[in-house]
Amino acid sequence: MIRRLGVIIPAHNEEDDILGCLESLQRSHSYAVERGINCRFRVVVVADACTDATAGIVEDFAARHRNVFVLATSFQSVGRARDFGWRHFMRTEKSTTGEGSDSAWVWVAFTDADSRVPGHWITTHLELAARGVDCLVGTVAPRPETATADLVATWHANHELLENHPYIFGANMGLRASALEAIGGVPPLECGEDEAIVDAVLREGGRIRRTDDCRVLTSARLSGRVNGGFSSYLRQLT
Repeated sequence: MIRRLGVIIPAHNEEDDILGCLESLQRSHSYAVERGINCRFRVVVVADACTDATAGIVEDFAARHRNVFVLATSFQSVGRARDFGWRHFMRTEKSTTGEGSDSAWVWVAFTDADSRVPGHWITTHLELAARGVDCLVGTVAPRPETATADLVATWHANHELLENHPYIFGANMGLRASALEAIGGVPPLECGEDEAIVDAVLREGGRIRRTDDCRVLTSARLSGRVNGGFSSYLRQLT
């Protein structure tokens, strides 16, 4: 079974959305605990080149939830932010717990600051990890309260969200830490690091599971934080 779980969230000027993301993660953790899952749990928010109140909001939340941490960086790169976050998590966990470096028992999950994970998100990640999966590739859909009904309908008309789906979303991904180490970490890309991760894991012979069992809802804003990201794709649908 996985012994340690780190959730890494890159955030660039996300003062309007980061709190909802953190709250959904805490609910998901509570759901897992209620079902007897005993796993050390940490959330690392990488506030990357933020010029708004994102870092302060996370710090206030962390004062009430000791499993949440914020790192301030200036990468201006989602790939580098994700990579920095998971490496920091691994270093601090090793120094805090005094445990060895057996990364096969550590799971690193990624989501985005404008996303909301479902209650069973953590449970699903850990259950699939326990079955030997090295990389979970989950689905996402627009948050209904942030989109028009037409846009939501168009999204679903263009995406068949089911098991063994063909999509890759950084807002819903998890990896065994040993798999991340094997591929050299998260590629330092401004966009497309999620697809690069999956390609690299496949080249290393890792076991991929594409699932719709833990669908994440993410913002349908059309003005995003990353060129070529989710918002860019949504604009193509409008």
